[in-house]
Amino acid sequence: MSGGRSEYFPCREAVVVPVRGEIDIATADDMRDHVLRAAHPSPATVLKEGVAVRAGAGRRGPAPRPGSPCVIVDLSGVEFFDASGVRALMSAYRVLTREGRHMVLAEPSAAAARILETLRMDEVFEIYPIVEMALANSHAAQADADRVRRAPGTE
Repeated sequence: MSGGRSEYFPCREAVVVPVRGEIDIATADDMRDHVLRAAHPSPATVLKEGVAVRAGAGRRGPAPRPGSPCVIVDLSGVEFFDASGVRALMSAYRVLTREGRHMVLAEPSAAAARILETLRMDEVFEIYPIVEMALANSHAAQADADRVRRAPGTE
């Protein structure tokens, strides 16, 4: 990510991961790793396709589960976006889905929206026009899940 910052904003039910800069073959894997690091609380965990490698541990195992159930990838700061970026988003999506998490895209810039639309990625991802709508949906989904968990006979 050219000039990208690695900050993220955790919410009660979601983590918002801003992506900025040019996303192409040279930066797409960095973007994927940025999304996956933000989705996991341990900065010492490096994720590759759902396998966690803890720094210094020298062993591999399943990716850790702790973290926000919903990851919102904010694409508003993207200046250039090609098919490599789509591949990287799909890779992060597969990892998070295997962990039982949900990943959505929000506020795609014109550059990102163009390729997402061309490749019909709205059939794969939930894409929200603004981050706030994605957050509202995340809160509603979490409230529904909480109600189901508390329902009699479901424990």
